[in-house]
Amino acid sequence: MKLGFIGENDLAGVERDAKFAKENGFEGIEYNYWSEFRNLTAETIKQMRAIHEKHGVRASMLGLWGWNHLSPDPKVRKEAHQMLGRAIEFAKALGAEWFVTGAGDMPGEPLGLKVREFLKVFPPFLKKIEKAGLKVAFYPIHGASFLDGIAAFEAVWEHVPDLKIKFDPANWKRQGHDYIEVARRYGKKIGYVHIKEHMYKDGALISEPPAGMGDIQFGKVIALLYEHGYDGWLSIEPHGSFWGRAPLREKMILISKRHICQFLA
Repeated sequence: MKLGFIGENDLAGVERDAKFAKENGFEGIEYNYWSEFRNLTAETIKQMRAIHEKHGVRASMLGLWGWNHLSPDPKVRKEAHQMLGRAIEFAKALGAEWFVTGAGDMPGEPLGLKVREFLKVFPPFLKKIEKAGLKVAFYPIHGASFLDGIAAFEAVWEHVPDLKIKFDPANWKRQGHDYIEVARRYGKKIGYVHIKEHMYKDGALISEPPAGMGDIQFGKVIALLYEHGYDGWLSIEPHGSFWGRAPLREKMILISKRHICQFLA
C-alpha cells in the first residue's frame, strides 16, 4: 500500500506540500475541487506537475466534487458534463493515477431510475477515463452522488461490476453505516482509501484528530484490505477546523502516518 495525503490547491501550497511529502516519505499528493474547479486552468495544472517532478512526488488522485452529472436541469447537467470532461483531461495532464468523482443525483426519484440514468450518462466518460490511462472510483455518501450506501452500489454493480468505491471509513460511520462490514464484504470493490479520523462523544462528532486518536478502527480496516489484496493508496485527509489547517495540519499528517505505518509491511 502507498501513503499520500490531500494537498492544498494553490501553487504555493503545492510547493510546500511537495517538499513536505518528499522529506517525510510520502509517495503522492491528492487534489480535490468543488465549484472552484471552473476557475482552474491548464497552465496551473502544468505548473503543479512541474513542482511534483522537481520534488520527486506524484499526484495520487484528482477529485471533482459537487457537480451533479445527473441533474434534471439541462443547464446544470451541461455544465457538470463540461467540468467532468475537463477534469479528466486535467487529471491526465497532472499525471494522476486515479480520478474520483460523484455519480450525480436525481433528488426524489427512485433508485432504479437513477441507475438507468447513470448507465446512459457515464459510459462515454468511463471510456474517456480509460483512454486517458486513469483509474476511476466513485465517491459515496455526499458530494452530489446517489451512491449513498451499499444498496445503491449493488444496483450499479449488476451492470458495471468493476465500478470502484473511494472508501472513507469515517464518512460511512458518520452516516450510520458499518464501515468494517463494507471492507469485509466489498474490499475487492475498493479502489482508493481515505484516512480520516473522527472522535465521538454521546453520539456527536467532537473532533477530527490524527488517525489513532479517535474512534475509527484503522487496524481492522487495513487487515481486511490485506485480505482482499488491496495494494493501492492510503491518503491521509487533514480535516476539520483545528487539524485541517495550520498550525496543526502537518502534525496531523505526520501523527496519522506514524499510526498507519504500524500496519504496513
